[in-house]
Amino acid sequence: METSFSRIPQVLLPKEILDKCFRRGKKVEMAKHPDRVAAVRNWDIAKLKAMEKCAKETLERYLKGFPDLRTLDRFHRELFSVLVDENAYRRALGSVKWARDSIVKITTSTVKSLERTRDTDEFSRIMNSYFGRFSSFIDQIGDDLEFLRESRKSLVNIPDIKTEVYTIVVAGFPNVGKSELVKAISTGKPEVAPYPFTTKGIYVGHMVIGNESVQVVDTPGLLDRRLEERNRMERQAIVALRYLADLVLFVLDPSETCGYRLDMQLSLLEEVRRFLEKDMIVVENKMDIFVRDSEYLKISAKERINLDLLIKEIEKKVTGDGKDRNT
Repeated sequence: METSFSRIPQVLLPKEILDKCFRRGKKVEMAKHPDRVAAVRNWDIAKLKAMEKCAKETLERYLKGFPDLRTLDRFHRELFSVLVDENAYRRALGSVKWARDSIVKITTSTVKSLERTRDTDEFSRIMNSYFGRFSSFIDQIGDDLEFLRESRKSLVNIPDIKTEVYTIVVAGFPNVGKSELVKAISTGKPEVAPYPFTTKGIYVGHMVIGNESVQVVDTPGLLDRRLEERNRMERQAIVALRYLADLVLFVLDPSETCGYRLDMQLSLLEEVRRFLEKDMIVVENKMDIFVRDSEYLKISAKERINLDLLIKEIEKKVTGDGKDRNT
């Protein structure tokens, strides 16, 4: 499924919501009515309804716009848990729902109270009571709204990426030619998507193998250095890739022009192999400047050498592998 975190709405704090809703109520004009008392009552009821609608729409936008944890796939759920305390998240949304329901309830009861009297002084007392309770309900969820506002800043860094599509994750040290390779084997220009703990985001290219769409994902800042150098949250963000990747394409640079010794690259290769526990294709890039004797496929992403052979290897994996997101 495709989960959109980029469309999570901005969250207003209590003062902003109250200012917005009270302005909405003040804009209501009194309608003409032959009975002055009925005119005032109808005017007050219209104000309440306008304020209720404002609050309900605002709070429901958060209830609908923030993701339901029960519907998230393993990849997005893993990333979510890295960034946000799930229990606090559930409590915050529960509080928002409580405030919405409470405002609907007091609006209904206040309308009934207004309809039971013809005393305009009583109208004022009822309205002032409503304004106070309305404000109290919004103020009581201030900490929850603040939590959701801060959570949103983190959640927008979760990529809106299709997890049901066969996905190749590209790994290897910086400057070995990963991004160039993704561009070379993709049918179009790769897209940039945000990802936690990366400064550049991830690059998502696309291929078509037979009748199947394939995503090719380059992860700068993630699978490009030793895991022992990572903190706990960074490691967990990398673990999430286990639920995204169907195949790992590891890129070596035996010329070492990337700035990293080959033995370091091979060590990272084995670490990624153990950590992700996924099927893997290993290629040695930059064969246009250096070739060594080894078992791995030699390519040049820059010069487009042997990319047809790489695509054939990918095709074997894609057509031979099933896809199970729950393993």
